[in-house]
Amino acid sequence: MRTAVRLILLQMVAFGLGMATVSGEAATGKPVTVTGRVVDNVCWLTMGLIGESHRECAIGCDKAGVRMALLDEKANVLYTLMADKPFVDPNALIRPHFERVVTVKGDLYTAPGGQLVLAAKDVSAKTSAANPCAAKNPCAAKVATNPCAMKAAKNPVPAHCAGAWDSVKGSNFGACP
Repeated sequence: MRTAVRLILLQMVAFGLGMATVSGEAATGKPVTVTGRVVDNVCWLTMGLIGESHRECAIGCDKAGVRMALLDEKANVLYTLMADKPFVDPNALIRPHFERVVTVKGDLYTAPGGQLVLAAKDVSAKTSAANPCAAKNPCAAKVATNPCAMKAAKNPVPAHCAGAWDSVKGSNFGACP
């Protein structure tokens, strides 16, 4: 009898704890700003692929439905990225930045098991002061103060190429040699 009472009491406690964790209460996110590299979860975790050389593959994985993550390389922390509201593509804000370093503002949630989930609200590309040629058309020597004037003087851009530079893809749309 005593064992049966203990067993029933143990089941009630376990049921109560189970209800507490699955109660449907909304979690509260903590507003944060995190800088890191947008990575393809599948290729990074399973094969260690990361960086600009992996960008085209990450775009393909995105098209296949893979959710991206934000890797804080300095702190060695991986944040799963999600949209900040329902029925929104979780990769929409980060799509132009796959495999690049960005700063994400949003709300941080800790999921069961300790997984860090970042609901992205704003994404901005990290600009590098070390690259003075990051202008829209980096080698068009239109102004004498252009930091790329030296490069342009050595490799002049044909007139028909001016303005054809795509700073996101880093190409000239195939329009110029």
